[in-house]
Amino acid sequence: MRRIITKTQQDKKTKRNQLIIGLLLIGLMLFSVIGYALSGRGAEEDLEKIEYKGIEFAQDNSGYWRFNIQGQNFLTKYNPKETEKISFSSSLNLNAYLNKPLYFVGIFQEPNFEINRNLNSLVLRVQEACISKKDCGNDLPIKNCSVDNIIVIKELESDLGNESEEKENIYQQENCVFIIASLGNQTKYADKFLFNILGL
Repeated sequence: MRRIITKTQQDKKTKRNQLIIGLLLIGLMLFSVIGYALSGRGAEEDLEKIEYKGIEFAQDNSGYWRFNIQGQNFLTKYNPKETEKISFSSSLNLNAYLNKPLYFVGIFQEPNFEINRNLNSLVLRVQEACISKKDCGNDLPIKNCSVDNIIVIKELESDLGNESEEKENIYQQENCVFIIASLGNQTKYADKFLFNILGL
């Protein structure tokens, strides 16, 4: 048999239950915010950081390396230590590209986007082009290494099924930079180019 309770007792019980539920919800929200704040700070502290030639590189959650040189932010897939074994010497520096058009020869893939992402705000424009008429089939402008800033990215011939002695390489010829590498290494070579013109 249930005990009979008055309307006043019922109202008190309902208010008490509502108060308990409200306090539990407020506590849950408060702990969620505190937990999120603490986990965010912990994640930031867990990011890998390296210093290279006085520049701090911090790897973000996407795996990319962020760094700043003279107030300009850069984002690369590799850090300079990971590209040290790639030999590349160039007379070009960042000033050679400032406010001038930058032309790409080759299929637009990850290495092109890597260079474009980092230099787009510094160059006048980025555009596809060709350096010879015979390799230019789709109405792209023909550009000249002695006048224009051009980056040529080519897939290593041996990757295409040929038994060529060609090796992965990056080199400069006048204002052209040639990156010849397997698809898996092209972005690493593109980052080596970026580090080189940034003086790293």
